[in-house]
Amino acid sequence: MGLLYQKRRLKANKIKRQIAANRANLQRLRILLSLIMIILISYFGIKALKLPQWYIDSNKLAKADPAVLKIQGNIITPNYKIINMVRQTQLPYTQIFRLDTSELENNIGQLQPVKKVYVRRYWFPARLVITIEERTPAFLLAPNLESEPNSALSSDGILIDHDYLPFSPNIKAKKLLTYGVRNGHDEVWDKKKVEEILKLTKAMEAYSGLIVKYIDIRNQKDVYIMLDNYLIRFGEINDSAISRAKRIASILPAAKKNTDKLKYIDLRWEDSCYLRLEGTTEVKPSENKLNENKSNNIETQEDKKQEKQNTEENKREENISNGNNPQ
Repeated sequence: MGLLYQKRRLKANKIKRQIAANRANLQRLRILLSLIMIILISYFGIKALKLPQWYIDSNKLAKADPAVLKIQGNIITPNYKIINMVRQTQLPYTQIFRLDTSELENNIGQLQPVKKVYVRRYWFPARLVITIEERTPAFLLAPNLESEPNSALSSDGILIDHDYLPFSPNIKAKKLLTYGVRNGHDEVWDKKKVEEILKLTKAMEAYSGLIVKYIDIRNQKDVYIMLDNYLIRFGEINDSAISRAKRIASILPAAKKNTDKLKYIDLRWEDSCYLRLEGTTEVKPSENKLNENKSNNIETQEDKKQEKQNTEENKREENISNGNNPQ
């Protein structure tokens, strides 16, 4: 009985050792297969990463081939200026996902109308999409009405050269008359200065319901604004500019009745406004009279002379009646 038990135990141990050996062999096989798979994946991965589709074709990029380069969002900036910046940028020859585009973005950002630029990379095949965010043109600068604009001014005070003109008709920018030179130096523009003129323009249009055609700031102390068919002598753009602009609504009815002989509307003064007719002097209207009957805002030079003559005649008659000799 003991001998039979011993044989069964030896047989069971032998089976256990065989199972353990099989498991070890299976584990070794799995490790071997894993190593083979890693080697194959690495090999084919390296091969795949070396495929030409991962690299930007420099020749096609220089030619701005649509297969590798797309430009979007630019209305003012011509494509050729952006392409020139791309050609001037030395892009490293590397896979598209490792490509650093910061230098390209900085170079394109130097163009005057460009506010922001984004360069997006697309994989397989490798290609670039350049998205441009442009500045908003606020004014077209010209020395006089007869001349074509020679430059433009953006809403954030950046001067845009003649190279980018003319703009698309969809861009609504006001004409700004300026010589571009102040005291022998190029005129300096900044965001604050442009915002002041823009704010005044919007105020004039809002309170009048008319469109500003141009603004003449060649003399900063005596600014003129063409409001539809009405010339506004506005004076200096200062802290009282908006309050003076509000007065356009009250004087426009009188101006419309005298359109044929109106020279300009004078808004230079903070407490009153004038109508200047052809052949007349500037006369300050009474505020109360303006509210009662706006058509009576204008007193011609002949009326003043007649009133003066009547006054002198009355004095002369009084002197005669009193026995005095008229002077």
